[in-house]
Amino acid sequence: MYSNGLTNTKKIVIISSLSTILLFLLVTALLLGFRKDNSRTIMIYMSGNNLESNSGLASDDLDGIEPDKINFEKTNVLVYTGGTKKWHNDYISNDENAIYELTKDGFKKVKSYDKSNMGDQNSLKTFLNYCYDNYKTGKYDLVMWDHGHGSLGSIGDEYTGDILFLNEISDALRRSRFNSYNKIETVVFRTCLNGTLEMATILSPYAEYMVASEEVTRGGSGLTVLSFINNVNSTDSGKKFGERFINSYQDQMKIINDKSFSPYDSTYSIINLSKISGLLDRMNTFFGKVDADSNYNDIAKIRSAMHQYAKSTVNSKNVDTIDLYELVDNLKIYSNSDAETLENYLKNEVVEYNWSTNTHSNGLSVYFPYYGDLVTQENHMQLYDYIKTSKNYKKLITQFYKGKSDSKRAYSFDLSDNEIVKEGKEFKLKLSEEEIKNYSRAEYVIFRKEANGYFTPLYMADDPKLDKDGYLTSNMTNNVIMLVDERDNNKSFIFTEKVESTNKDKEYLTSIYLYCVNYDDPTSDSYCSRMDSGTAHIMVDKNNNIYMDKIYIKTDATEDKLESIDSTVVKVDDYTSIQFPIFQYNILDENGNYTTDWESNRTKYLLEVLPDSYHFELGSLNDGEYYCLFKIYDGQGNGYYSNLVSIN
Repeated sequence: MYSNGLTNTKKIVIISSLSTILLFLLVTALLLGFRKDNSRTIMIYMSGNNLESNSGLASDDLDGIEPDKINFEKTNVLVYTGGTKKWHNDYISNDENAIYELTKDGFKKVKSYDKSNMGDQNSLKTFLNYCYDNYKTGKYDLVMWDHGHGSLGSIGDEYTGDILFLNEISDALRRSRFNSYNKIETVVFRTCLNGTLEMATILSPYAEYMVASEEVTRGGSGLTVLSFINNVNSTDSGKKFGERFINSYQDQMKIINDKSFSPYDSTYSIINLSKISGLLDRMNTFFGKVDADSNYNDIAKIRSAMHQYAKSTVNSKNVDTIDLYELVDNLKIYSNSDAETLENYLKNEVVEYNWSTNTHSNGLSVYFPYYGDLVTQENHMQLYDYIKTSKNYKKLITQFYKGKSDSKRAYSFDLSDNEIVKEGKEFKLKLSEEEIKNYSRAEYVIFRKEANGYFTPLYMADDPKLDKDGYLTSNMTNNVIMLVDERDNNKSFIFTEKVESTNKDKEYLTSIYLYCVNYDDPTSDSYCSRMDSGTAHIMVDKNNNIYMDKIYIKTDATEDKLESIDSTVVKVDDYTSIQFPIFQYNILDENGNYTTDWESNRTKYLLEVLPDSYHFELGSLNDGEYYCLFKIYDGQGNGYYSNLVSIN
């Protein structure tokens, strides 16, 4: 029997449902604290680290925020400080952690805490909750300021060497007032290398947008990036907020590049975090069809040829992040799933804005283990157990990670009988079909034989090309560089490594030690006593002019003894002397026969020059005995040397 009206049971159900909805709305309103419309709070979590203690970059960035350009009725700006041994301003102390509020008279301290670890999740949680509890606004934005650590995490502490790992950032947000119905509008990373899928994944439940760089970021131009806050409106969307930040960074990079001999490679993107769940679903479908077990060697070749971020900085091998879009494009031949659907979603839905100075960066990077040391790779894989990312992508990199140490995949290259052909300035090494199958990449090294019988490496490059006939080819024209000490005109070769460059100039790396030692009053600002080690970039332009352009020094190790994957740019003029390490190897045995384990038998000495009394010149391979050899890597990253061949 049917009725046109509602039964009592149906009425009760509807009333109950309405009550539940009203209760939910009431609880939500209470939790939101009745946010004000058209207002925002900008929260800056700033660990000064050695960026501040060495160069004052954090203080400079804060100075770029101008109170007379801020509408304080609509906008709050708060900064949580700590993590550095020295602040270069007169209002922040390194003896405590503290929260400062921007007022019309500048930053004023509103809350003090005992000095604590900025790499501890409790420090971040404390700051987030203080801002939310004391400043009720319509929008909240978070700026993370310090070094970035790729897919491991972000922000470090100069005292402890600890960093905020991804799981700690996630836990800090989970324990804060922000959640799925009360999200941060935009999270901006004024850090290196944090534009990763992994970071976007852990932020997606707690924020609307992520603004981050796939590549290393820069600072110290005189124009501060945080000056973008001067132009922020309280009504700006998260995307607009991100665009203002990126525009400010672009302005800074223009100044930096104008002063640099070669432009820096730069990226920044805006990620719509509400689309991450859909991205992970599409990745799950695509990567579910890619089998790293049966295609290991091919995937190893593809991975070795892809651009790796931070490739030319200190400890870059531990980063192991590559562009996600490019990875999908390279692996689509191994998946019968629709790659175009995933690529379009990634490029048009997830990445709402992408700025890059190169063609291989599409806005979002991803971890793929290849070059990194064992400890760092293990830490990444452990984090993947925590990150709720694509299970099939995790399966793929787990297969690949295990494949790198699988003895069944081991292939030992014996290159002692391989043919080496010299044609003009080129050397060619012939590989067999089996070697081609197990080959992933190659390098070659040029040596000078010294009077004492030792061999000094002068130059290394990873650009040998494998042609269709199975020959690896290298070209050694104008690749060796000499250091000239202008005090006595003494000339010495230094070891350089050619790196990938986005401009027409040649770019090389060399190791460097920088000393800052003087005898001024230790309490004076000019006193300095320290030694930094790092990597120098040497540029050779089309006219063969040679310059030392950028120098990266190592940052501290993390709490669990991981070597940092980040670094700091410094200037030679800030030091009193510089040294270049020179290594010599005993490559021949007592009978004069070539030995492939020569790397274990070396000596070291240092070439010292003053910052204002040296220059570089191109060297010649005509005077003396010079030799070349190839180093071949299999799919597991093991290296094997060819015979030593005379260049002369």
